[in-house]
Amino acid sequence: MSALAKSVAIPCERKPKTVHSFFALKFHEGDEDLEKVKAIERALNKAGITITLMARDVEKWGKATIPEGKTLMRDYAFPAMLQCDCNIIEFSEKGVGLGMNAGFCYASKKPIYVIARTGSDISTTVANVAEEVIFYDKPDDLVEPFRKIVANFPRVILASGSAFRRQMLTESHIPFEVLKSDADETPNEAKDKKDQLAEIAMRKAMAVFEMTKDRGRRLIVAADQNLMFNNQLIDKPKTIDEARTQIKAMLGTNDAYAYTGNAILLADKDQILESLNLTDVAQLSYDNISKNELEIFLKNSDPLSVCGGANPNNAPFVHLAEGRLSTARGLTLEYVEEMYRKLL
Repeated sequence: MSALAKSVAIPCERKPKTVHSFFALKFHEGDEDLEKVKAIERALNKAGITITLMARDVEKWGKATIPEGKTLMRDYAFPAMLQCDCNIIEFSEKGVGLGMNAGFCYASKKPIYVIARTGSDISTTVANVAEEVIFYDKPDDLVEPFRKIVANFPRVILASGSAFRRQMLTESHIPFEVLKSDADETPNEAKDKKDQLAEIAMRKAMAVFEMTKDRGRRLIVAADQNLMFNNQLIDKPKTIDEARTQIKAMLGTNDAYAYTGNAILLADKDQILESLNLTDVAQLSYDNISKNELEIFLKNSDPLSVCGGANPNNAPFVHLAEGRLSTARGLTLEYVEEMYRKLL
């Protein structure tokens, strides 16, 4: 009895200087086509491209069965295309399914790259929706053209190692890579508290901009957060005892404010095309939990990873009172999404 086909899960986080592509071709069972696919994949891998292929990743080379009531294109291929950065179509041999792939990706604003053996007849319709048509005699002919595509592929770069910010971009279905900056995070105390955070976020973004001047169009996203309580900025606690003290002071109040400095750069090579740099504020309320509940929280959560020890990322007793939830979590996603549309 064959196994049932399962959907492909493609992580939003990409390795630096890589692209994840849906790969489509008219596949015939047999060793010849299998070797053809493997040779093309090796070439694309050399260029920095990872592929998702339905015949392999869902149908398991014919060993997995599509469950009753589901279809390969609608239930498996289309969702996978949306998770990928682009679509590469091998069009040496035409097929109705390949045209459907191209049409769906074009409508979804996913870049399409057509590859084909030299001398192949490419339909005008498919050629018109493709970013580029690349002919090849042998698979290794694809390496250099796709290296250039990868080097210039629009990408979001998160200038932070924060697990919460990575999670937020993932939840928003924004493909990204992580490149931590080594920027100085010492606040300039001569400035207003909001300006301090915005400045630190911009330092992080500019450090990554300088590190990526060889890259094409990209959106560099950086943030820095502190909690404001009793007119004091509170950073991440260094010990559990410090976290306990910070949280206890805020229980039963709604006087805590998450200050999140955001810096977002739309850049191309060594040029900054557009930038956003400001601090957004969200008001938080804290339930008046018991001493025992607090100790359980301190034991089972990660209070040293967030400003003040507890915020909506890790504490069910902390709630948004006013403002944006994303700001409370440490990155104002609405700003990122607005700039992301400009990147694309």
